Amino acid sequence: MRMSACQFFMGSPKSFKRNEISENDLRNSVAKVTHFPFGVFSHAPYLFNLCGSKACLAWEGDVIQDAKTQKVIDALSYELSIMAHFPVSGVIVHPGNYDQREVGLAKIAETISRINFSPNSKLLLENAAGQGTSLATTITELATIYNNVQPCKQQYIYFCIDTAHIHGFGEYDLRKCNEIDRLFSDFDKLLGLDKWKLLHLNDSCVPLGCRKDRHELIAQGNIWKEDQTALKYLVNKCCQHDIPIVLETTPEDVYNLYDLVKN
Repeated sequence: MRMSACQFFMGSPKSFKRNEISENDLRNSVAKVTHFPFGVFSHAPYLFNLCGSKACLAWEGDVIQDAKTQKVIDALSYELSIMAHFPVSGVIVHPGNYDQREVGLAKIAETISRINFSPNSKLLLENAAGQGTSLATTITELATIYNNVQPCKQQYIYFCIDTAHIHGFGEYDLRKCNEIDRLFSDFDKLLGLDKWKLLHLNDSCVPLGCRKDRHELIAQGNIWKEDQTALKYLVNKCCQHDIPIVLETTPEDVYNLYDLVKN
């Protein structure tokens, strides 16, 4: 097992503004990744809502809201243009929140269709745990967004699956190997496994299906603390399908995972 992927924020996770990357820094970074191959992923700010806002949908005639959503599009377009230089890369985004699910999912797709994608861009939509009015909680909802994106833009859309969010929503019990198989099978049927580009591997400190997003250290939470058989199975399955894995807990947790799966 080796380091094969990393993730970072290109600026504050609570700001629309993205750091400007110099050509020299970008050139040096690409050279290092070429020499030491691994995936490079950035995470868009948490405050991005591709629907517009909870109170007002984008692209419905509200000038102020449309200007705010355009800032989100501009920030994503810039970040995508930077990340597109790396062979294995992508920009992860939480799709959005709205209290009318079908309307919200369609609006997310409309906003994505307005993004100016650079060649080799990959926008990774991440599943949510179901908290509040969050959308994209199921593979079906992710597929609904994808299918409503303009066909010419679908080539740039991929997906990131978060295990703590899967556990929080409760549709799949990741403590069981057959449930992991069902997750992979459903994803393949609805989107195709070639569209699954990253796994956020997090344990969870909340009960299955509670609709909350609470990360915990690997094998110390409610998913894999009692039994790590399914954890090893999931890691191996991702390796078989060439899906990079990123942990979102602490740096030390990488060693915990290594000790658990090395055998």
